[in-house]
Amino acid sequence: MKFNAEVRGGNKIAHKLKQIQDRVMAKKQVLVGLPAGSGNSDDGTPLVVIGAVNEFGGTIQHPGGTSYGYRNEKDAVAGKVRFMKNGAGLMQLGVTGPHTINIPERSFLRVPLRQNQDNIKKAFRSLTGAVTRGEITAFQMLDQIGAKAAGYCKEAIEHGIQPANAPSTISQKGSAKPLVNHGTLKGAITHVVED
Repeated sequence: MKFNAEVRGGNKIAHKLKQIQDRVMAKKQVLVGLPAGSGNSDDGTPLVVIGAVNEFGGTIQHPGGTSYGYRNEKDAVAGKVRFMKNGAGLMQLGVTGPHTINIPERSFLRVPLRQNQDNIKKAFRSLTGAVTRGEITAFQMLDQIGAKAAGYCKEAIEHGIQPANAPSTISQKGSAKPLVNHGTLKGAITHVVED
């Protein structure tokens, strides 16, 4: 069986195809992570700094000067020495000297996004058709994909990022899972669509 087809209105078709291409290929991008102004932790440290140190790992040269001792009588009886604010607690045993703190890499952005790359591509392919048909805009498509990608990053934190917390951190926070103490960092993960 043969079909013969004739296409008319070449300029109109070319113009319409150009409109569709422009709509799909609009110079927009979606960024996932912690944008500037994401807020601060309880101690005033910007969340973007905490996020970067955990995402890539880091070394902190601590100047020392942190008091340690017994916070209360119960800690003293149990022999639990803890860091505490200067002048606080039941009994100060000493003050730390200068020391190095090594924070291991705990990728809560790159690794989950890489692991879900196929799901993100599938969502992109699925939504591209809706953009070409004019059902949604390129901005709406990227907004939906960004929300999905940010969700993957938050899920990774909930399931636990490796390596687990150090024993000293576990005893302080009560959890082996990093990045979940207050949920502040996880709650700040978002997406932004930019031109």
